[in-house]
Amino acid sequence: MRSLNTNALLITPGSDVRLENIVVKERNAAEVKTSWLTSSVCNSERRRFNLTKSHGDTETFIGGHEAVGFLSDEKDAYIKRRYALLPHSNCLTRHDTQKCLACENGVENLCSKMRHAGLDEGTPSGFTNEMFVPKSQLYDVSEIDIGIAAFLEPLSCVIHSWEKIKFDYATGSNIINIIGGGPIGCLHALYINKKNKQNQIYIFEEDVARFETLKKQFSDVDGITVTLGHCESHSDVTVMAASNDSAFEKSVEVTKENGSILLFSGFDNVSYTDETILPEIIHRHEFTHYGSGRIFVGSSGYTADDLSKSKKVLSDFQIVKKIISARVYGIDSNNIINFDGSVDEYDEPVLVKDIKGHFPEHIKILYINDTSELIENL
Repeated sequence: MRSLNTNALLITPGSDVRLENIVVKERNAAEVKTSWLTSSVCNSERRRFNLTKSHGDTETFIGGHEAVGFLSDEKDAYIKRRYALLPHSNCLTRHDTQKCLACENGVENLCSKMRHAGLDEGTPSGFTNEMFVPKSQLYDVSEIDIGIAAFLEPLSCVIHSWEKIKFDYATGSNIINIIGGGPIGCLHALYINKKNKQNQIYIFEEDVARFETLKKQFSDVDGITVTLGHCESHSDVTVMAASNDSAFEKSVEVTKENGSILLFSGFDNVSYTDETILPEIIHRHEFTHYGSGRIFVGSSGYTADDLSKSKKVLSDFQIVKKIISARVYGIDSNNIINFDGSVDEYDEPVLVKDIKGHFPEHIKILYINDTSELIENL
């Protein structure tokens, strides 16, 4: 089996985040050597570090599941194919001989044996220079702008969730409240806006610095209004796009009678209850629950069909670049280039600080893993 030396971001939940040169070994013959071009931080990595996700797992892992790269072993790889890393490793992607019931029934996103790339120990990860990855966990995104290709997986999850509530895009008269102005909340807003610009979409953000960034980024997008933690209208559909208890309570508050609440984000407090339901259970198992005069719809992950739909949408979705509010050239770089062109320098790598949650003013920071001249102007 092959091995390689690479710079990698090591995360020890509840303890430490550091960049370190390590040796990565090939696990089996089905893996291919992949060089990463771009990557970005998902809030799941921050939650893993803060022990608000997978609370009992404190094993060190290499972070990064939103990554795009090419097969290093291929000749002239830059002019051939580019691939996005698929975070979910289920019975199907691993080709298990004994498949769980979820995978057998076409809901592989609920696989009982699921492993998560960039979040579990020993999984392929994107915050490295190179990594061995099972070919089944790489998805061809060569036709997509490299600056937005890493949105393949999160957009797949977004599309999956709207399919779950059987949303009627055609009417265009819906009021939609999105609780949380992070990357996922913005992706929900931009996707529904793309489907029908007549819908009235409100993004609610409580952090003042993030709110100011959102206002600048979305100022010229008709149909999307950014507000600082208050509600103008009760919605037909509300998206819980933040992982705290208050986001759930706000979602109930701003949804009209018989409206739908899309439980998209997992809970930091998994035992949270509103005295009648355990929302985390609804979210994780994709249940639909009727209560308190609202319809609660759980959504978790994506399926192969959702990936195909996401790729098609991303082929003509340049506006999604508004979610990227800064760039960093090199995962070990101390410099961040803001959306207005200004540059800030820090005393440690931006990626390390990002995982620790030091940049609430930013929506999404795009990391350019490969700093060659071929993509230096990305």
